[in-house]
Amino acid sequence: MITLIIAGVLGGIAVTSGVWVYAERHKEPPPAVDVAAVVESVLELHKPAANLTQPDLLKVPCSSEYIESNGDLLCREMFCRMTTRGVDAKTSGQECEAIGNIINKTHVIELCKAQPDFDACIDVFDKRL
Repeated sequence: MITLIIAGVLGGIAVTSGVWVYAERHKEPPPAVDVAAVVESVLELHKPAANLTQPDLLKVPCSSEYIESNGDLLCREMFCRMTTRGVDAKTSGQECEAIGNIINKTHVIELCKAQPDFDACIDVFDKRL
């Protein structure tokens, strides 16, 4: 009886392996990759990022008139974000996020100064929903 069970298991393994090997050998090869199309799509993908690195975007927020009336934080953040783009990125997103956090905190403090309960106002902005 045990011999019959062992023969059945080994026969099942042999048949399964044979079917699997046959299927693998007769499988269609994957289609060839069109390298030119891949390169073209990658270049298209990076075109919008290239537009975000144009120095012309900094003309207004980094102008002396804008900085005198609004401060230099927007200029700093935009410059930081421009230098995180592309292959030769000079800064990390974390550095730009820190500048953005300073801008946001400044706005929150200014808004809460006008409220009757400053601490309650700050608490509303500090809670994560």
